[in-house]
Amino acid sequence: MKVLLIYYTGTYNTRFLANLVKEEFLNKGDTVDLVEINDKCPIVDTKDYEMIGFSYPIYGFNSPLPFNKYIRKVKFYKHQSYFIFKNSGEVWKLNNSSSRILIRKMKRAKATFKGEYHFVMPYNIHFRYDDNFVKEILRYDEKLLKIMMYNLENNIIKKKDCNIFYHIGSFFVGIQKIGGPVNSFFYKTVKEDCTKCGMCIRNCPHNNIYQDKKGRIKFHHNCAMCMRCSFLCPKDAIRIGMLESWRINGSYNIPKQYKEKENNISYINDESKGFYECFIKYFKDIDKEYNEIFNKEK
Repeated sequence: MKVLLIYYTGTYNTRFLANLVKEEFLNKGDTVDLVEINDKCPIVDTKDYEMIGFSYPIYGFNSPLPFNKYIRKVKFYKHQSYFIFKNSGEVWKLNNSSSRILIRKMKRAKATFKGEYHFVMPYNIHFRYDDNFVKEILRYDEKLLKIMMYNLENNIIKKKDCNIFYHIGSFFVGIQKIGGPVNSFFYKTVKEDCTKCGMCIRNCPHNNIYQDKKGRIKFHHNCAMCMRCSFLCPKDAIRIGMLESWRINGSYNIPKQYKEKENNISYINDESKGFYECFIKYFKDIDKEYNEIFNKEK
């Protein structure tokens, strides 16, 4: 089977996830191509692909604007099947509505829906995850990946629970529509810390960062709020305006932590409270489905 994976990535968590999915298809003997969406990405010709996977980080309970803009320009066909493997830093149900624009697009193309899966990746804004928690969610991501591939191979279709109230809620909190362009007026670099290495300029997926004639790092107003510049700045020199109190700097090194995930430390349990409470049922549901599939096969 010829598979196409189309994804948008901010701080590279979705790229990592897309490559895991690619390896799973390759191990099955399929042919896989990847398209990473950015301002330089050409519109892909999909007609020769049988299966298409879509992936993106959820921004404010919505799919990212660059992802939506790109998908609207791509032509899809009724002979194609598709699935969604999105990710976010939490699993609140309002996230279920984030694929509504994509699903409407694929319905118009009469493509066949094969399932939607919500993976967890650590926050790149708001607050930093403890390393043990990162390893735990990566263990569950691996289980969910195995579940997803099993379901795709066996034509078991999983759909996220959604309704009009989720759609309305996610629509009204879609602050990225104006948040990035407006907030970028307040972005700046700390002159004493910035070494003008140019990493932020080179890595910005939307060419939003530049160096002026005086050598100062400046920002246009085409920001998608992916946080790649502030999160990965080697000198922690970028300030992000109205979101400064939520700024996180420094990579989690997901590939390394994925290899080290089998430390068996449990961060989430029945006593978890507050923000972490949403993961209790999420982890239990994954464990239940994983055991039903793979323990039964043994």
